[in-house]
Amino acid sequence: MKNIGIYRRVFPLKSEAFIKEQTRNLLRYQPTFITNTLINEIPFQNISLSQSDFLGIKQSLFLLTRSPRLFQQSSHLKKVDLIHAHFGPDGVYAMAIAEKLKIPFLVTFHGYDITISRQNLWRKGKFLYYQLILHEEELKRKSAAFIAVSRFIHSKLLEKEYPSEKIIQHYIGVDTVKFSPGEKAAERYILCVARHTQKKGIDTLLRAFAQIANKHSDVSLVQVGTGALTSELHTLTKALGLEHRVRFLGAQPHETVLDLMRGAEVFALASQTAENGDCEGLPIVINEASACGIPVISTQHSGIPEAILDGATGFLVAERDYTALAEKLDIILSDPSLGKKMGQQGRELVCENFDLRKQTLKLEAIYDSLAR
Repeated sequence: MKNIGIYRRVFPLKSEAFIKEQTRNLLRYQPTFITNTLINEIPFQNISLSQSDFLGIKQSLFLLTRSPRLFQQSSHLKKVDLIHAHFGPDGVYAMAIAEKLKIPFLVTFHGYDITISRQNLWRKGKFLYYQLILHEEELKRKSAAFIAVSRFIHSKLLEKEYPSEKIIQHYIGVDTVKFSPGEKAAERYILCVARHTQKKGIDTLLRAFAQIANKHSDVSLVQVGTGALTSELHTLTKALGLEHRVRFLGAQPHETVLDLMRGAEVFALASQTAENGDCEGLPIVINEASACGIPVISTQHSGIPEAILDGATGFLVAERDYTALAEKLDIILSDPSLGKKMGQQGRELVCENFDLRKQTLKLEAIYDSLAR
């Protein structure tokens, strides 16, 4: 069995449960997580700067210098055959470690890391973004491969002149056994699971719900997530007179999200391109919802049309068009049989194209082609 090093600067984050799920389903590769900051215990081997760095000095130095010497040369690290980094900035840090170990590495690009212009990344003032900008050309040369999580991200990598022969389009899978249909809740509700950032378009969804709230007086909107725009979204909810119809639950564990999906009548995500160019890759939560057999309403944005068959597994509307979004919500809420049919077809699509076990086997084949 070969050993795969998985690099993520901070791990595990609630919003990135897919990394843990993907890793858990590896069959032929022994995973070791390499991270600056380990937030809590994980069921995998790990090498973390935070474990012996109470003041954060090593973590800060690695952020600034990318020096792999800051990591202990443990037996686990010496056994790694290949490093897989998630997100472009992490790829630059993984590159330094891979060079030290004299092994190949690959990078998965998920969305913001390739869609935000480098000028706008620079303006964010974060050192890890500076590192990506300063070392991006080196990354293009030295990485063995780049995984694009959707055809849309594949096209964005080409636009930024990443070598076409190194780009592999590969969908991240969803556990279709875990995410499966269940009993609908007694309460009727629309579910949205998204961080409170501009690209998630939660303001658009709130405005859409306001247009149909009176017609569907027994339906509420349940929103899971948190972020920089939380205060603004609460203010907008009150301004729309929806404070008693919208429940903001904050960040929730994966298991809670699963229960909410199974009980929902429809899933809605009004993703949009942010002012700085930030786009989705392909939101995994959409496929999780479809796997649970519920219809999905979203937007013609980034890789989302790759996961929703408009009119068959759900509906797609233009970005920021809350009137069209309201119309589609009204159609499904008014016709439960249609919603059920779309949900069934959505699950079939996910089982065919996005099943976690199938996709992880394909990922291991990618590893096979790169590992020495």
